[in-house]
Order: sequence, then C-alpha cells, then structure tokens
Amino acid sequence: MADNPLGRLPLVGQVGIAAVLALLVLGGFYWFWYKDALQQQQTKETELAELQKQIRALEATANKLAEFQREVQMLEAKLEGLKRSLPPQKEMPDLMRRLQYLAAQSSLAVLKFAPATPVQKEFYQEIPINIDLQGTYHNMGAFLDRISRIPRIVNVGNLSIRSQNQPTVNNTVAVSAIATTYVYQDAQPPSKPKGGAR
Repeated sequence: MADNPLGRLPLVGQVGIAAVLALLVLGGFYWFWYKDALQQQQTKETELAELQKQIRALEATANKLAEFQREVQMLEAKLEGLKRSLPPQKEMPDLMRRLQYLAAQSSLAVLKFAPATPVQKEFYQEIPINIDLQGTYHNMGAFLDRISRIPRIVNVGNLSIRSQNQPTVNNTVAVSAIATTYVYQDAQPPSKPKGGAR
C-alpha cells in the first residue's frame, strides 16, 4: 500500500485540511452554481411580483367592465337622443311641413315661409327659416309653445310683433321671425387640392 502523507499529520492537521477542502468545495458550489441559482430565483420572484401586480390591475379592470359597458350604452343612447334633436339634412322637408302644420293648428295665417342660406358650423349646419304670420297674440303664443314641444331643436329669434292697422277678431297682430333649426353632419373628409400631382 502506498503511504498517505496526510496520514502522517496529526489529527488536528488532518481535520484542518479536510475543513479547507470542504470550504473549497462549498465555495466552488456557491460560486459556480448556487449564486446563479439565487440570482435566477430573485429575478423570477421579481417577475412574479410584477405579473401579480398586472393580474390585480387586470382583475380590477375586468370587475369594472360591466360598469364601462353600461356607460357606453348610456352614452350611445344619449348620442341617439342628440341625433334626434339634430337630424340629418334629409329630414328638413318634414320639419318645414310640421312647422307649417303647427302654424295652421294654432290658427295663424302663414304669409311667408322661406328657408335662408344655411350657415356651416363644425359638425352641424344652422338653417334659418324666415316666417311671416298673422293671427292673434294668444295664437302666436300657442304656436311658440307647440314648437318648444317638438323633439327637434328649433330656436325662434328676431321676433317682431306689430298690431294690425285694421284688426279683426282672428287677426290682431302680424309677426315676423326667424326660426333656426340645426342639421347634424358627420365630419367632412378633407377636400383634395385641385390640379395636384399626377
């Protein structure tokens, strides 16, 4: 058998060398494997914490989804209501017939009913209608009341009321006014310049 030089050392020396070798093995294990594994674990724990935070945020959003959907439905209903107040251009003839009908229903004689040039705004048009009416003061009040009850927005301005020179029971005042209504328009696409590059 070969002679082991460690066997000749005293017991304290043998234990010391064993301790040094054990420390070298543990140091190598820590340096080459455990340190990387520890860093990976810390990285994964950080990623896990971030994912849990995102999950909590998404859960909070998911819990509010029904509320958001209700809000969208309410806003869409409100938009539809506004569109009824500002209908598209194609409904203008119907509105004019309705205004003339309301004047007749209020026992007013329509002398003039003439739409003027529309005024373009950002997303709507103002359409003024010049009207001249004859009747009684109370019938004029009934006409204005009936206009205020239609779902469509119609503003009556520039109201001029004059008494008749020769009044009768059904004809005491002459009224001139401008009834302004509004027409909803979608955003217009930008116009292309004339004579552009070909």
